[in-house]
Amino acid sequence: MADRVVPVDVRALVVGWPEDAPRGAVTRFCREHEVSSSWFYDLRALVRATDPLTAMRPRPRVVVGRSRQSIPAEVEELAVRIRKELADGGWDHGPLTVRHRLSQLGITAPAASTLARVFTRRGMVTAQPQKRPRSSYRRFQFASVHECWQLDAFQTPLADDSICVVYQVLDDHSRALLGSHVSATEAAQGAIAVVDKAIRAHQVPVLLLTDNGAAFNQTRRGLSSQLVTHVRRLGVRTITGRPGHPQTQGKDERVHQTTQRWLRARSRPADHAELQELLDQFDEHYNGHRPHQSLGMRTPGEVLRDGPHAVPPLPPEPQAPPAAPVRAVRRRVATNGKISIRHAAIQLGYEHSKSTVTVVLSGDNVAIFGAHGNHIRSLNLEPGRTYYSNGRPRGRNNSTSVQTDLRHQQCPDEPET
Repeated sequence: MADRVVPVDVRALVVGWPEDAPRGAVTRFCREHEVSSSWFYDLRALVRATDPLTAMRPRPRVVVGRSRQSIPAEVEELAVRIRKELADGGWDHGPLTVRHRLSQLGITAPAASTLARVFTRRGMVTAQPQKRPRSSYRRFQFASVHECWQLDAFQTPLADDSICVVYQVLDDHSRALLGSHVSATEAAQGAIAVVDKAIRAHQVPVLLLTDNGAAFNQTRRGLSSQLVTHVRRLGVRTITGRPGHPQTQGKDERVHQTTQRWLRARSRPADHAELQELLDQFDEHYNGHRPHQSLGMRTPGEVLRDGPHAVPPLPPEPQAPPAAPVRAVRRRVATNGKISIRHAAIQLGYEHSKSTVTVVLSGDNVAIFGAHGNHIRSLNLEPGRTYYSNGRPRGRNNSTSVQTDLRHQQCPDEPET
């Protein structure tokens, strides 16, 4: 095995290393001269097997055949050029994406790990030690297309440095962008607009996943939002991620990252209409041409077309309005035979003057009963009407004449007294 490049004076110290060196001297020596202990002992073994002069000469690197990890120079240059073109265009340009592009060109592509080493050696990789390792990710994916949509928004500047909001709806299973919408502010109207746009182009989803922002779903805060009310009328069930955990909407957050990088690679749009045109171009390329690593390098459009589709939910059945509550109140009849209910005067008759009656209210229905439970009259209150007569002629003696008429109807043969 070839030796690493070590200064000659350090090699000389190792070649002449005393056999009676104290315990721990090798460790201190290796640490001080930044060499490995395995290299130290290999060189000491070479001294014992040959002679000090031979051990002082570094052994040349001998390569039998071509290294398994090396790639042809022309393939390496092509991979570097593809990565640069993808990066300049604002698209993902990792080793897996470059390897897929090489395969599309009919070239036997090296492993992604080999390409990663090439890009690192060329100085094309920025170290990101703060990122979590992939082994710590906990991925989830719904089983069917349109079973769950993710909705979120991000801000982006225009040419005049004004800020607008971009809403994006993503299908969880296929990762397909179902709709993008530009709005001046983050409000419920923009969220409803992009969801309706996606529904018109596809179908009604079973679930809608958002965060608990004011424009999306505030159920966790004990509040209701216009978006939740709107989609629930269609039968959609709304769910949210836990507060402070944007990873729940991670697929949509990842699309935002790709979209923003793609927009930065282009001139800033002048207005909302121009930005919307750019987003439509991005959606078309993202769904139809960009391979997705989580989909086995298939495009989201392919999975959206071929994947199993969820059955659209049915709108909830219209519910009958709740019955009006029934309540009873007691009223004292005025000397003129009237009582007041809801700012309306109801005439009962002078015969009930100064008595106490029970009024049963059920919505606009009013039933009035006497002190002994006898039914006096019933009526429906009409909006705007403030007086209800009893239909009798005016005057204090009308009650006596009415009672006489009732007795005649009951006993027609009884002579008048």
